[in-house]
Amino acid sequence: MAPAPTRGAARVVRCGAVGLSTGLLAVLAHASGGGHVPSLPHVLVFALAMAWTCVPLTDRQLGFAELLGLVGVVQVAAHVFLAVLSRHPRDLLPAPSMALTHLAATAIVVAALAGFEQAVFRLAAALASVLPRRLSPPPAVAPLRIPIAAHAPQPLSEVLRRRTLPRRGPPHS
Repeated sequence: MAPAPTRGAARVVRCGAVGLSTGLLAVLAHASGGGHVPSLPHVLVFALAMAWTCVPLTDRQLGFAELLGLVGVVQVAAHVFLAVLSRHPRDLLPAPSMALTHLAATAIVVAALAGFEQAVFRLAAALASVLPRRLSPPPAVAPLRIPIAAHAPQPLSEVLRRRTLPRRGPPHS
């Protein structure tokens, strides 16, 4: 079976790449814009939550517009999440420097993920053209006919003799 980046381990890797890169760069952008940096467990939970939310979206190749929308929503969610975790939740509206760093992080992540998506799907296509395909039988459309060997025709006298005069004695060795 040809490798498909929309199933199995490749899909998990794609979700992890989207979630971790988006989540971690959102935290870095927030911190470089002058925001509060939360503890590592909070950052990891946020990044894993972002990876988990990407699962329904990775059943196909993500285009540039889809990635831009996804990363933009994640940047806004990251800013709100980090502002609520900080000691000053009044900073829900970002300062211009913080908004600029979030926009820069969005541009960087979208460019990287768009290239990553294309590379993964091209690699899968290249592998599919090289790897042997598993041959499977065609789907059944009619009942399967199994040929059964016919017994050699026997005369009626032989059949009657076997039934009326059973063989007796020890078996032949």
